[in-house]
Amino acid sequence: MLARITPGPAGFDIRTFECPACNFVDQIEVELVDPMRSAKTLAWFQSELRAPT
Repeated sequence: MLARITPGPAGFDIRTFECPACNFVDQIEVELVDPMRSAKTLAWFQSELRAPT
C-alpha cells in the first residue's frame, strides 16, 4: 500500500510502499509528468478521435 510520497531529485517524487502484513518496504522514483503533456495524451489529441456531435 502507498505509505507516503516525498520530494525527490528535481522532477521526481519518491513513493514509499509498505506491506502491512510483512512490513516489507519498497521505494521507487516517479517522474513528475503533466498528464496533459504526456506522450500518450498528445498522441490521443493528434488522433482522429472527435467528440460526439
